[in-house]
Amino acid sequence: MAETRRDFAYARKINLNALRIWASYEYWQMEPERFKKSLDQLLEAAHESGIRILISLFENCGVPPTPENLWTTNPATAFAINSPDKDISLPQNREHWEKPREFVKWFMQNHRNDSRLLAIEVMNEPEPQFRANKPTMPFAKSMFQTAKSLKGSVALTVGTVSVEQAEQFIPLGLDVIEFHDNFPRDLQRFEKSLQHAVQVGEKHKLPVWLTEWQRLRPSGSGFGNETITHDETLPDYASLAATVQKYPVGNFFWSLMIKRAYLPSQRHKGTINGLFWPDGSAWSLADARAIARDPSLKLTENKTLPPGFLDYLGRSN
Repeated sequence: MAETRRDFAYARKINLNALRIWASYEYWQMEPERFKKSLDQLLEAAHESGIRILISLFENCGVPPTPENLWTTNPATAFAINSPDKDISLPQNREHWEKPREFVKWFMQNHRNDSRLLAIEVMNEPEPQFRANKPTMPFAKSMFQTAKSLKGSVALTVGTVSVEQAEQFIPLGLDVIEFHDNFPRDLQRFEKSLQHAVQVGEKHKLPVWLTEWQRLRPSGSGFGNETITHDETLPDYASLAATVQKYPVGNFFWSLMIKRAYLPSQRHKGTINGLFWPDGSAWSLADARAIARDPSLKLTENKTLPPGFLDYLGRSN
């Protein structure tokens, strides 16, 4: 909890009033009472710091939630975790959906009117059938409908890779449009995606949030076979911040604390994201000032990676 309070303090240094985090369906299954106690402690600490939480219940991205994957801290193997396992969330396995539905019901019954929450994100980046070998969009829609049937005062949303995917949830009662654009190739294309999102939001009278963005990356997103330059693997929020801030969208940059990339494909290419080191220094003062909209912000800058930070990739620091 001390680390959590520290992170909240760093968020306030750059004028953030909300953070996006993940719940853990797997942890809830193992220790529901401890899960509730820990979540309440986190939400209370956030509230005391003037920060509201956008919490995601399920995660489509990452590696299977095996015991080894859930508990490892090895940078070579500790990635984002599918939650629930795709053996559960695929359409052909609907008979296994009731247990995660119990989690949705439990969460809604306990937190649907929790003013410490900014919103409840039912799932992050579900895959539509037309572009996925393992489509999880039907699961996400089913869980969203369950959450909507129990909705209180807290808004409901879904993390999606595009506004077009978010639109699929509007007939189901979506309260907030979320979309992601982590590594646009150029500002013109990025700006067009923001303009389109604002137009869709105005059409449906819904707020729009860009809940994942990182940096301009001319070589490509890095999710395919593109060769990314070394500089493009490092944080550069200043390359996008001013463009994001031109539009009436809520925004959540990825991520507050400096980390190796969340997803295997990015981490294997050496991607690092984040702003603050644990000692409160910033990777980039320019990034911190751009996010805070404060050109006079004073922070110590530190762009030196600790020894061994990238050793598992076979790279030297």
